[in-house]
Amino acid sequence: MRVDERGAAALAAQRAPKRQDGTAGAATAAGGTGGPAAAPRTGAAFSFDVFDTVLMRRCTAPDGVFELTARHVGADVARPGLVESFVQHRRFAETTARKRSKTDGRDGEVTIEEIWAEFPRRLFGLSALSPADLAEAEFQAELDLCFADPDVAFLYDAARAEGLRTGFVSDTYWDGERLARLLRHCRPGLAWDFLYASCDHGTGKTGRLFERVLATEGLAPGAVTHMGDNPAADVLAPRRLGIGARPYAQATAWLAGVLQREDTVFDMAVARSATGRRLDGGLRTMRRRIARTTPATSPAGVIGTTVLGPVMAGFDRFVLDRVERLEAAGGRVAVAFLARDGALSHALWTRLHPDRPAAYVEVNRRTASLSCADGPGGFDLLLGPIEEIDHPTAVDMLAIDAPALHRFFARAGGVTDGRTLAAALPELFGRKVIADLAGGMRDGLLAHLRREIPDFDAVTDLVLVDLGYSGTVQRGLRRALDLAFPDGGPRLHGLYLIGRDSALERLAPDNAESTISDLVVTPEVKSALMGNVAVLEQLCAAPTASVRSYRDGLPVRESEHRDPAQVALTTEIRAAALDFATALAADVAEGRPDPLADVDTAVAWTAATLCRLMLLPTDDEVVVLGSLSHDINLGSRTTLALADPLAARHAALTKALPDACLLFAPTMWPAGSLASLSPAHGFAYALLGSGLLPGDVFGDVDCGRVTVTVVDQRQAATIEVACARTASGDIRLRIPMRAESRIQAVGVPVGRIAPRALLRGVALQQGKTGTKAVKDGRVTMLGADRVQAVGATLVDDVFKGGPEGSLLVLMPPLADKVGVVTVLLTPLGGARPLALGLHDQIAASAPPA
Repeated sequence: MRVDERGAAALAAQRAPKRQDGTAGAATAAGGTGGPAAAPRTGAAFSFDVFDTVLMRRCTAPDGVFELTARHVGADVARPGLVESFVQHRRFAETTARKRSKTDGRDGEVTIEEIWAEFPRRLFGLSALSPADLAEAEFQAELDLCFADPDVAFLYDAARAEGLRTGFVSDTYWDGERLARLLRHCRPGLAWDFLYASCDHGTGKTGRLFERVLATEGLAPGAVTHMGDNPAADVLAPRRLGIGARPYAQATAWLAGVLQREDTVFDMAVARSATGRRLDGGLRTMRRRIARTTPATSPAGVIGTTVLGPVMAGFDRFVLDRVERLEAAGGRVAVAFLARDGALSHALWTRLHPDRPAAYVEVNRRTASLSCADGPGGFDLLLGPIEEIDHPTAVDMLAIDAPALHRFFARAGGVTDGRTLAAALPELFGRKVIADLAGGMRDGLLAHLRREIPDFDAVTDLVLVDLGYSGTVQRGLRRALDLAFPDGGPRLHGLYLIGRDSALERLAPDNAESTISDLVVTPEVKSALMGNVAVLEQLCAAPTASVRSYRDGLPVRESEHRDPAQVALTTEIRAAALDFATALAADVAEGRPDPLADVDTAVAWTAATLCRLMLLPTDDEVVVLGSLSHDINLGSRTTLALADPLAARHAALTKALPDACLLFAPTMWPAGSLASLSPAHGFAYALLGSGLLPGDVFGDVDCGRVTVTVVDQRQAATIEVACARTASGDIRLRIPMRAESRIQAVGVPVGRIAPRALLRGVALQQGKTGTKAVKDGRVTMLGADRVQAVGATLVDDVFKGGPEGSLLVLMPPLADKVGVVTVLLTPLGGARPLALGLHDQIAASAPPA
């Protein structure tokens, strides 16, 4: 059989039966043929790269081996920062050794002992260990972390079954003897005809290693196919010699970028353990494998398979661990996933744990809160968190109306806050109406629980699983059960993906636990997650409207306000997430490493993966998900797009970057909104959410003052305003004015700032004070009809003029007490107006005259 470059070997693989082990035979450390039991010699051969092709590692990157080595050698890994320093020094040692090798004319190839000879052992308290000792410790780490890629192993077996000569060609500092031990450790009984390690031959695959393989093995280039993951070493290098190359990429460019972002987010947002972020149990390796073997057919499928699936699989493992602990403590335990956001979690649980039945109960904040409104606390659970509510929304949420409620809102000017309304409702409706409302909802809720949870009245411990956040549904359900049962009914145990831990503390006598707790991420990061949680809710929610009440134990739902196309998109994402979890479970069942076995490690990477999606989305994710509308499932008909690029653009124009990142409601996904402007804005948001955005670096800095001219109906006057230099090098001016001044125009001496500049925009904000206008005022853009050049030109937003050139801004009448005009410019041609802030420091510290 002859193997051509484009994949006759793949045909052989399809025809061959799947085998679990290679044919037994002798290994040749530095190359050559195997022993008598080796595959028959033919004129065709198939060679394989070793690392990231034949062998995979249970760590996020190859330097995870170095991190485990630090533990094996007894380094003080509990000391903050030591692991990171150890790993970096190991990398530096390899770089130094390879430079020395090139100087010695050895093509940069080195042995592992030569690498460790460059390592500062004394710094880490390892003076008693020799380079050979350290090398052996690293090899033990390889043995601990490596396992065989089942897909490549199948192809390898098929090639041998077809009579091809097979072997390995690897760029590595492990010599042939150790490489052989590692291969057989991962696949006992593995046999090969040749094995070439670059350090044994003093040259690598991009050098002359492939030439040596052809010459030593007596192979013609056209009869050889090589498979590997490195584009240069495993594809371009063999093809230059006429060898067929079969790329085996570990991840697409998009997924590789996502994984790189996750590393960054892990370091910024996830509380580091003593061993750092590299030892993830193999989750990233399995994600790459499943993404490769379960190809998605749409962007939605890619997001579900590569991002949402790993998050929900980690959450599922956390829930399973806590349920098993509760079962071990005794009692009758039932598990219930709360609608709508628990739909995906429930589907995943049902698929992965068919022997553990769990209910899907349609209980939300509205039904749980109303079911206990006649008890202590009244309507506070339902209405307390609401900052503003009007009469129609109140009627939608309560499902009742009365003339007294009309009069209440009329006296309040049409809008009030939730706490005020909650306190007023008993008097407005009367206790009987409220008792009937709450009692009817409570009866319906209990009938629903009894319908969905077998033998509900015998349950002693009810586990409630949901995305989060403050345990409001759990608190409402507790109050309802206390009103319905003399003994209070079952104990409640909340298991949430994200929770406000301080609020969950107040659920006694019941308890609740957050997967991504404040011991996994910092409270600042948690706050940022909460501010962006709408995107997660839409991805996880059921494709049905929210429950409104119950009839005969069945849910009566709201009208569905989401677009059918959105429901279809999120359904596709959830299906792909389920496919990931199913594929991972199948791999583990077949003997591959279980990356979620250590729950603490799984939780850390669940947090990092979710933080990355919510706080640092890619441009593609913003495009796919940003237009989804978020509905408030409390009876309100209001829906809002997740991403609001216009609000982000206005904020970036009028505010310093740290302030621009503070996009609050109604912006549902601030991170996606900022990322829609640029990757830099998106990263700035992630930094802010992690508490790592210093205002002195990313904020506006005063860089001088200019005199602007303001013109009213009778005269012109001048005022001095500050120029601020932004983090991106733009110049921002803010010009305040009062409505009583009736300013009609403002002249801005742009020519004195920069003879050439790009006008980013002119905006007007209004408020009762200048501070309120800048902070909260609605942005009105002043377009080309209100902005003119005087003594200069303004073409396509490019200003050109001499020192006397100005912009004339024609002002609309102000509707509030104070207006602030913001002008944002980008100086062109290298102009950089800058006043030293040190002048202020010198003036402040000067002795009095």
